[in-house]
Amino acid sequence: MICAAALRRVAWRAPLLLAGLTLAVAGDDVPRSDLPRPPSRDFLGAPACPVLEVRGGDGLVARVEGESRTFRLIGIDVPDDEPTADEARLFLGRLLDGESVYVERDPNGPPRDGDQREWAYVYRAPDGLFVNLELLRQGYARLAVDEPFEHERLFRAHEAFARKLGKGVWAPRHDGRTEPRSTSRPTTAAAPRRPEPTTRADSELVYVTEHGTKYHRRHCQFVKGGATSLSLKEAKAKGYTPCSRCKPLE
Repeated sequence: MICAAALRRVAWRAPLLLAGLTLAVAGDDVPRSDLPRPPSRDFLGAPACPVLEVRGGDGLVARVEGESRTFRLIGIDVPDDEPTADEARLFLGRLLDGESVYVERDPNGPPRDGDQREWAYVYRAPDGLFVNLELLRQGYARLAVDEPFEHERLFRAHEAFARKLGKGVWAPRHDGRTEPRSTSRPTTAAAPRRPEPTTRADSELVYVTEHGTKYHRRHCQFVKGGATSLSLKEAKAKGYTPCSRCKPLE
C-alpha cells in the first residue's frame, strides 16, 4: 500500500538517498558495499500521508485520505521496557516530525498486529528514506521475524552490521559481550546499557556525501544528488565539519 490511490505504483530505479548506505566505512572489517542494497521506490505522483504522531519506537499515526490510521513498522521490534526504548522513540520522532510518508504493505504479510495496528513499510517523503531499515541500521531496533517478509534478508544483513559496529542495543556491556542475536520472536529482556548517554544534539541526523568533507541538513542543496544519513556525533567523530551554507548543528 502506498498511502491511497498509488498503492501498487512501485518501481525499482536508481537509488536515491539510501544509496549512501553502500559506502565503505573506514575501519570496518566488512565494507558496506557487501551489504544488500535497500530498495529504491518511485513514488512520483503518489500522495504522501502526513504524520500525525509517533507512537513508541516502532509505530506511528498518519492521515490517509482524511482518516487517521495507526501503523506498526514491519520487521523491527522496540519493546517498551527496553532501556533504549525512549531513544528509539525520540529518533523516530526526529525522522518524521513535520514530515509525510509513503506506506506499503508486505504482499504476503498479515494486515494487522494483535493491537489492530496496520503492518507497514514506511518511506519518508520526499527523500524516500526507508524508515524501518533506518531504525535497524542505527541500532535503535532489533529484527522481528514472526514469519517471513519481503525485506527479511536486507534487514538481517543491516542488523548484523549494526551489531558488528556496536550500535545502540548492540553496544558492548561491561563484560565486553553484546546482546545475544535476536531470534525469530524478539525477547523482551533488558537491552545492554549504553556506554554513555547521548544528547538530543548528538543524535540529530545530518547528511554527508560520498566525497565531501562537510555534514549538511537534509534539504541542503549539496546533498540533492544523494547522501548518507548519520548522527551528528558520528559525523563529528569521522572528521566532518558543518556546511557553511545550510548551517547544521555544531
